[in-house]
Amino acid sequence: MHSSAQRARQLERYRTAIDYIDREIVRMTPRRRSPQGKVRAALAFNRALGDPQRSYPSIQIAGTSGKGTVSHFIAESLSAAGLRTGCHVSPYLQSFTEKSWLDGRYCSVDELARATDRVRPVADSFAGDGDCPASVHGMASLAVSYAIFEEAALEVAVMETGLGGRFDLVQGLRRELSVITELGLDHTRSLGPTIDEIAWHKAGIMESGVPCVAARSDGWGVLEREAERVGAPLRAVDLRALRPGADGRLRLRLDTFGELDLDLGTSAPFVARNAAVAAAALDRLAEAGWPIAPEHLEIGLRAPIPGRLEIVQRRPRVVLDCAHNAQKVAALGAALDADDLTVVFAATGSRSPEDLLREIAGRTTRLVATQLELYGKATVPAAEIAETGSRLGIDSIAVEDPEAALDRAVAITPRSAALLITGSVYLVGRLRDRWYPTEDVILEGTSWPGGRV
Repeated sequence: MHSSAQRARQLERYRTAIDYIDREIVRMTPRRRSPQGKVRAALAFNRALGDPQRSYPSIQIAGTSGKGTVSHFIAESLSAAGLRTGCHVSPYLQSFTEKSWLDGRYCSVDELARATDRVRPVADSFAGDGDCPASVHGMASLAVSYAIFEEAALEVAVMETGLGGRFDLVQGLRRELSVITELGLDHTRSLGPTIDEIAWHKAGIMESGVPCVAARSDGWGVLEREAERVGAPLRAVDLRALRPGADGRLRLRLDTFGELDLDLGTSAPFVARNAAVAAAALDRLAEAGWPIAPEHLEIGLRAPIPGRLEIVQRRPRVVLDCAHNAQKVAALGAALDADDLTVVFAATGSRSPEDLLREIAGRTTRLVATQLELYGKATVPAAEIAETGSRLGIDSIAVEDPEAALDRAVAITPRSAALLITGSVYLVGRLRDRWYPTEDVILEGTSWPGGRV
C-alpha cells in the first residue's frame, strides 16, 4: 500500500516518463517516407542502446485481428509453464506500463523510469535528426520495454507487431517463432488496399530457419510463397474447420499435444479462433523442446484480457471491447448475446465509422456517439458518427465528452439490456477508469486493482 505522499510521488514520476515518450519526442510534421530507411533507423536505435532486445529469445506476433489476444494467451501460457516471460503490446489501454508485462504484473513506475532514463539520450539524438524516417516516439516506446525485459533477465518475450511487419519498428529480435493471426482489410493507406498486399507486409516477420505458425485465411497463398522464399518452416492453423462449442469448450488436434479439450470460458467464435492460433504456436514450441504442457494452455487460454469482451457491470450489463476495425466489429457482433443494445462509440480519423457501425447496426437499438481528443491523432467528430448511425437506422445522439456520453448511455439503457463501449482502444481505456481507476492500475501493476468486478 502507498501512503498519499508516496502515491503522489510515484504518479508524478510516471507522468514525467510518459510525457517524455508520448509528447516531448512526438513529431507533429510528416516524416520522410522510406520503409527501408525506417527499418535501418530502428536497428540503429536499438544498436545505440546495446541491442537489449537480443538479450532474450522472442516470439513475434503479427496479423490484422487477434494479435493482441494471441500475444496475451501465449505469454500467460509460457508464464504458467514456469518460464520468466515478458509481453509487449501496443497500444496500451489505460497505463503505459501495460506495454511491459512481466509474469502477470505490469512493470513498476520505478522500472519504467529507469528504462526511460536509459533510452532518453538515444531518443534525444534521433529526435534531433529532422530527416529521420522512423517515429522516434515509436522506437523509444519499444526500447523502454526492451530495457525493462533485459533488466528482468527474461527467458522469453512475446512481442506484438505494431503495424504490418516487414517495415514495422519491431526489428532485430532473436526470434524463436513467428505467428501470424487472421488477415483482413485494415491500415490500407499504409499496407495497401488488397489482402495480398497486407499479407506480404505481415509475412515480413518470417525469418530463415525460424518456424512460423499462421492462420489459414485470405492471403494464405502469399504467406506460403514468402515462407518458401525466405526458408521459414510454415504451419497452418485451419480456422475454417473450427467449431467452438456452445459450452465454451474448444476441441483441437495438435501435432505434439494431440487431442485437446480446452475450456475457454466463452463461446465467442473469435475467442476460439484466437485460442486455436495461440495453441498451435505453443504446440510448435513444445515440439522444439520448450517445457510446455496442455495444463499450461488451460491456464493461459482462460486468463482474462482487459478490454476484450470484458463485462464490468451487470445491471445494465456493460461490456468493453476494443474492436476498432470492421473485421473485429463483425466478430464482436457475432459474439454478443443481446437483443437490446446501447453502444457508446468513438473512432479515430483513419477509420470510417460507417464501415464499423454497419457491422453491428442490426443489433444496436441506441447509439451514443462521442469524440476523443488525442495528442497528434485525428478523431472523428461525434456529430458525424451520430449522423452515420441514424442513416443506418439506429436511434443516435451525439455527446462530445466521453464521460458525459457514458452517463447518458447508462441513463437511457434499461437495466435488463446491455451497453457496449467500443470503436476505439482509447475510448475503452478512458471509460474503463470508471470501474478500474487508471491511477490504481499504474500503482498496483494490474488491470484489476482491488479485484475483478
